[in-house]
This record gives sequence, C-alpha cells and structure tokens, in this order.
Amino acid sequence: MFGRTPRKKNLRHDEITAFLGAGTQYNGQFNFQGIVRIDGGVNGDIASDGTLVLGEEGFVEGSIRVATLISNGRVKGDVEATDRVVLNKSSTLEGNVRAPSMVIEAGAIINGQVSMDLEPLAQIPENTGESRP
Repeated sequence: MFGRTPRKKNLRHDEITAFLGAGTQYNGQFNFQGIVRIDGGVNGDIASDGTLVLGEEGFVEGSIRVATLISNGRVKGDVEATDRVVLNKSSTLEGNVRAPSMVIEAGAIINGQVSMDLEPLAQIPENTGESRP
C-alpha cells in the first residue's frame, strides 16, 4: 500500500523485543522470543528460548522456563534456565532453580533448592522396607 514494501526487521541479539511496564498486570501463559523486560506483574507460566529481564518492580507468580533469567524483582515459582540465571541484589526467588550457570549477587534471596545441571533427575527408588540381598 502506498508504494512501500514491507521491510523485515532484523532483530539484534541484545535488543529488547517486548516490554511490560510498571503498573501493568498480565494473567495467563506468557510465551515470547528474543529479550523481554517485565517491570509489571505476570500471574502465569513463562516459556521462551530467549532472555527474561525482570525489573526491580517486576513480579512473576508461576514457573519460568527460559534460556536466561536476569532478575532484579520477585519470582514465586520454579525457574529452569538452559543458559544461566542472574539474581541481582534486589532479587527475591521463592522456588527451585535449575540452571547450568548461576550468578547470585550479595543481597539476593533464594528460598528453595538449587540444581546446576539440566540432566533429568534420576528417579530415587522408594524404600519399601524390603531388604536387599
């Protein structure tokens, strides 16, 4: 229309592709590509192969599965990252964390278990009370 041809935008790997501002609230499953910054709140699970940046006012209540999480805010739920998790000094995390690499700044709070591998956890056999030979 109007003689213009649509241009395909080339995304840079260090460029924020979406932003959820302070004072906004999102409810439901949240999927994205690239880098997303959240300064508002999300009630629901987040899944991506990209990077999630959580600002100081940002809040997520739900599980997070991303390549990289950089948190300055609050998370209430389990986190799994395929690359790394960075918890800066203002970050609070209530849940379990699985990532091959973690950076935890002094002042960050974690209430949960931390696992630094992404291999499936081996099933622990239940103790049935039977003696083994």
